[in-house]
Amino acid sequence: MRIQGARLVLRPIEPSEIDAEWQEMVNADPMARGGPVAEDDFKARLARSGEMHDGWLDLAIELDGTLIGRIQTFVPPERKTPAGVFTIGIGLRKALRGHGHGREAMTLLTSWLFTEAAAAVVQAPTDPENIAMRAVFERIGWRLTETFEEFGRTWVTYSITRPQWEGLQKQR
Repeated sequence: MRIQGARLVLRPIEPSEIDAEWQEMVNADPMARGGPVAEDDFKARLARSGEMHDGWLDLAIELDGTLIGRIQTFVPPERKTPAGVFTIGIGLRKALRGHGHGREAMTLLTSWLFTEAAAAVVQAPTDPENIAMRAVFERIGWRLTETFEEFGRTWVTYSITRPQWEGLQKQR
């Protein structure tokens, strides 16, 4: 699997990159993480990167041949997700934030989910204080749809439906 954008490529994570991605997860800003993640489960998930597995799909975000982050679909713990609904998470290396890479990666995966994975809705949670991520969602046409409590924290969810996405693509 390979999703090519103007500057970025979304591709499977290579086995040699898994340990570094684990360290990125361990050191990630708590604002960007949900609950605890077991190392073995995380590494096993990344080992099947590039393949959709029970709603989970992990991909590397590559810029000019360099891994700059990770984007994935995931199934939120203890919350049922209806068929056709995909939840996205993203993490970029801190030094590469603020350059439009998150927006491009989110746009690429959203488009792929609607065209190739039969998505009806694509959604993503974030911390209400994560202004940069909220700006990304709004710039690509997603809307705030929910506020909820999980892991002892408040989260907001942004989402977009297939008809909304298709309407935006016609305007571009």
